[in-house]
Amino acid sequence: MTRAVAIDFIAGTHGHFLEVILNKFFSVVSVDFVPFTALGTSHNATEEYTKNKMFHAEHWSELYPEKLKKFDQVIAIKFLPEDLLYVASVSLLRAGDMQLNNDQLEIDTYNKLNNKFYKNSLDTILTSYPFLQVDQINSNIPRYVLREFFKYGFRDTAVNGYWEKQQVMQYSDNCDVFEFELASFYDFEHFTQNIKRLEQFLNLNFDFGNEFAEMYKKFIEFIPYLTHKVQCDQIVDQIISQVISPIPKLTLLQESYINAELEKYFNKEMPFHQDEYFNSTQFVLQYIKEQAPDL
Repeated sequence: MTRAVAIDFIAGTHGHFLEVILNKFFSVVSVDFVPFTALGTSHNATEEYTKNKMFHAEHWSELYPEKLKKFDQVIAIKFLPEDLLYVASVSLLRAGDMQLNNDQLEIDTYNKLNNKFYKNSLDTILTSYPFLQVDQINSNIPRYVLREFFKYGFRDTAVNGYWEKQQVMQYSDNCDVFEFELASFYDFEHFTQNIKRLEQFLNLNFDFGNEFAEMYKKFIEFIPYLTHKVQCDQIVDQIISQVISPIPKLTLLQESYINAELEKYFNKEMPFHQDEYFNSTQFVLQYIKEQAPDL
């Protein structure tokens, strides 16, 4: 039987890119095509490649747990709680090549989320906020509702949908599992070290030549949102330190993340019905001191 290795991952955590890299540079099958789509996902493939590959990337635990049991070796892409802002942003944008910009999610929300990737999230939103009257025709959901919904997930991983999906990534005792850190994808040296560890795990030789470096360079050029968490953490630090500074235009998920971090630090509830987010740390501090109720 031909050797097969599963790559198990959550949407938006680069499983298909890792699949192409491993199949090509472990010299499993020729990759004589451009794997990257216009969006930067690695979803392009030829029939020959698909037929002959050794590494198989899929949302195995989430969608095909019974088929996953047939694999003796699994590469599981794992992330930490501090990666959740990035995971959520990229997953919305790239899952199924749907190109969902989280900063415009309040527009046509019902139709954007009514799919196999986000139907559970949509149902949770509609259940949590029963005053919403949305359907395929009246499909907008106010930004302030979405901001709060995602805030709870950033504040507590126990109710974060992405984190919940990762907890399902469990494997039998007779399965050899290699955990590939998501954060390593964003630093070439870290990524290379992980591949070297993978060489030992698989007992295979990887080609670390110029073509590998060039493909990685193309991959990283497509990566959005990498600076978003740093920007948010700087704003939170300014608020904690009572530094008065303008707050630039943020994405919806950045607003949610900042509110979550502030609630954890101050133990105060950030505003719910707020159409436009704060544009200065001065107004955040004023709200926390004068209006915010205790949690």
